[in-house]
Amino acid sequence: MNCGSLGDLIGPFVDDDLPEETRRVVEKHLMICRECAWETQTLRLSTERLRADAGSVIASDSFRNRTLTRLRSENTHLRENADAHPSTLQYILPLQLT
Repeated sequence: MNCGSLGDLIGPFVDDDLPEETRRVVEKHLMICRECAWETQTLRLSTERLRADAGSVIASDSFRNRTLTRLRSENTHLRENADAHPSTLQYILPLQLT
């Protein structure tokens, strides 16, 4: 599996909505790919915070894309071409999306 083919699976992976075999393939890739693991963890944290604030959130694909775009623009460590590794504090996402 390569990073490009993983992109569409991250959301269902975080939502635990993948067949077991596909989930194992995704997990194997996340063990060796820091960038995809970071994107997955970012989506997981974002989802958890949204659910904690709003109960159960059912987000459309367009909402998810807008949210991820904004997270990346406001958090330089999420940008594709970030030069440095993020510090521990950079792993903390904003508490609110305004």
